[in-house]
Amino acid sequence: MENNLSIVKDQFKELPNNIEAEQAVIGSILVSNDIFDEINTIISSINFYDPMHQKIFEAVESLIYKGMLANPITLKNYFEDEKDDLNVPEYLVKITKFSTSVRQAIEYSKIIYDMFVRRELIKISEQTIDSAKLSSVVYINQI
Repeated sequence: MENNLSIVKDQFKELPNNIEAEQAVIGSILVSNDIFDEINTIISSINFYDPMHQKIFEAVESLIYKGMLANPITLKNYFEDEKDDLNVPEYLVKITKFSTSVRQAIEYSKIIYDMFVRRELIKISEQTIDSAKLSSVVYINQI
């Protein structure tokens, strides 16, 4: 029975996210840079949950703003020095398989933004709770 409770507790520790939507949006942009302008009006790199997706989106953004092509080949140089378990150039090729239609990519971008807003609301709520706890402690000590 205790195992079930720990599973439930672990589910509440992870903040809202949708990694598959993030992969689909990035993969779609890598396949067709033309959709970047529509996606970029909805989300930016800070809206991604996965830190690597944030870095990839920043690199894509940088290339596209310079008028260059952003795809797994052109992005490879951005991630040659990454020192983690993920082989980023290989991962970039892999997520292009998640590419979807423009309409779906836009919808997935909205999901990414919604998850970001929910994470931010949770953080604000936790800060408010912590602040309220500290304020009540100070107030009690002043009496």
